[in-house]
Order: sequence, then structure tokens, then C-alpha cells
Amino acid sequence: MPGQGVKQPGCLRARHRAGFRLRDFILLACLVGWSLALLIGPAGAARPPGKLLVAATIVPLGDFCQKIGGDLVQVQVLIPPGASPHVFEPAPSVMARASQARVFVYIGAGMEPWADKLLRSRGGDGPVVVEAVHGVPLIKDTHQHHHEEAEKPGHTGRHHEAEESADLQQGGNPHIWLDPVLAQDICRKIASAFIQADPGHRAQYEANLKNYLTALDELNREIEGRARGWRLRDYVSFHPSFTYFARRYNLHEAGTIEAAPGREPTPRHLHNLVTAIRGYGIKVVFAEPQLNPRVAEVIAREAGVKVLKLDPMGGPPPYGSDYLKLMRSNLAALDEALR
Repeated sequence: MPGQGVKQPGCLRARHRAGFRLRDFILLACLVGWSLALLIGPAGAARPPGKLLVAATIVPLGDFCQKIGGDLVQVQVLIPPGASPHVFEPAPSVMARASQARVFVYIGAGMEPWADKLLRSRGGDGPVVVEAVHGVPLIKDTHQHHHEEAEKPGHTGRHHEAEESADLQQGGNPHIWLDPVLAQDICRKIASAFIQADPGHRAQYEANLKNYLTALDELNREIEGRARGWRLRDYVSFHPSFTYFARRYNLHEAGTIEAAPGREPTPRHLHNLVTAIRGYGIKVVFAEPQLNPRVAEVIAREAGVKVLKLDPMGGPPPYGSDYLKLMRSNLAALDEALR
């Protein structure tokens, strides 16, 4: 009859059922093994013996850890390139990898709200923790260092929006790693954590730190030299990620498209930005690779300027995970916009 299979003798049916049970068992075992591999992650599964396992939340922190730890560490970056840390929600596999680390490095100031939950879950046997913003006076009002802003043309009146955005980040603006001098402070904290977790290799960590601090000094001097030649000092960015950089090199953040991550700008704010761009003679609106450039493109088209990108996170070519290359790429974009 249609829909009926051919009947088999009893012994064949028993073998058939046994074959299915065996295949089901093998399939289940493979699925379990594959799931565990995802949870542990390739770095954890293949970690060479004796290496210090380090978890860093963002690409620049991961690069700092690698430069200071060298061959002594295995670094896992938890937030993938291209993702915005402000809105990133870690999968269970990410949390599982992070939970194995002996050193955990994050920015703080509310940028990775899930990190506190992870650290609490570890209890007393938790990792050595580096909170990058610890001890750093954070900027709470993104314009607190611009004394003449209200007197300049096209003033956007962003004090109120900056105050609102501060409510979304605990204690202030967290983007301290984009100032190479503050990046040195982060690196010192990382080296101290490595020495605490692995005191037997203190000399290597200290030597690596010294070399990398020298490289950051050179980067700082290079930016200072280029900045002296910039005719313009005002810029508009996607969100207040380069505020510490601007303070270090005497730039003026005339406005940002999003005062806080994920907050759509109002029509009035967009109008004020266009007015500011024209009033300051700004030539470029900066977008970010991690965020949709659509609004930046609309503003640039209305103001008659072009869009360039400043990348606060790194990851994609041509700079990849290398912080020094990332910052020099950003420097080239600033050079084009401000000369």
C-alpha cells in the first residue's frame, strides 16, 4: 500500500534498529564534542602548556597584552573586530572562554556591562583583573576642555546631550586607549597583572613593557609633529570616541552624530551639526567602521563635505590588530581632514 515500507524479517529489523542506535550515538558524541569545542574555543583547546591565558575585551587591549606578554601569553579577544563594544552581547561560548583566563583585561566605565557579571561569577578563584580606566580622571562632559566653544560659530549646544550620554556610561567617557599617553598607563597596569599572575617571568614582562612604551612615545611625538601642521582644529565625529585624543593634541570636537551609542540623532541635532560644519569650515565628517555610516553620509551631503573614517577599535585591514598601525591610519585620515 502507498506509504508503507517493505516488511523485513525480525532479525533484519533488529539489526536495522541497532544500526540506527549506533549511528545516533556517534552523531550525538560528535555534536557534544563540537559544542564543547565552541565553548572552550580554539585558543583554549590548543593552548600550549605553560602559557598565561589572557582575556581582553577589545582588539587594542588584546594587542597591548600580546606586545607585553610576547610568547609567554595566549591572548583571546572577546569582542570580534567590526562589533561595537557598547552594544555587544557576548554569546555563552565567549563567556566560557573568558571564564578560563588567569588575567582579564577590560576598559570599564560601563563600556562592557557584562564584564562585571562575568567577574562576579568567578567568585574567589577569579583572574587577576585589569580595569583600564581605574585611577584615570574620566571626561564626563565631552566639551569640558573647550573653554571658547560657546563663542565660536555654529555652536551646537551639545552640553545637554553630553550630560545625557554620561548617564549611559558609568563615570564618564571610556575611550582612553585612543590617547597614546593614556595607553601607556594601561600597558603598565597590564604588565603588573602579568607579573602578579606569573612572577617567574617578571624580567621578560618588564623588558617587553619598556620596549612598547618607547614605541608609544614615538607615536605620541609623531602625532604632535603632524598636529602642529594642521590648519583646522575642529571636527565632527560619529560618537565621542576621540575625545581624549582631541584633548591631548588640542583639537575641538565641534559635534558628534550620536551623543550616546544607539541613540538616533533628532532632526534638530542634525540641523545644528550641518550649521556647525559650515560655521567652522569643517571639510570632513568622520564615520566609524563599526557603525552604520548612513547618517554621516546624509549630514555630509547636506553640508557639502565628504566622509572619512576614524576607527577606534581596529581589526580590519590594513592595520589589523596592531594598535600602532591603527593609530597611524587614523592619523592619516585626520591629516587629510584638518590640513
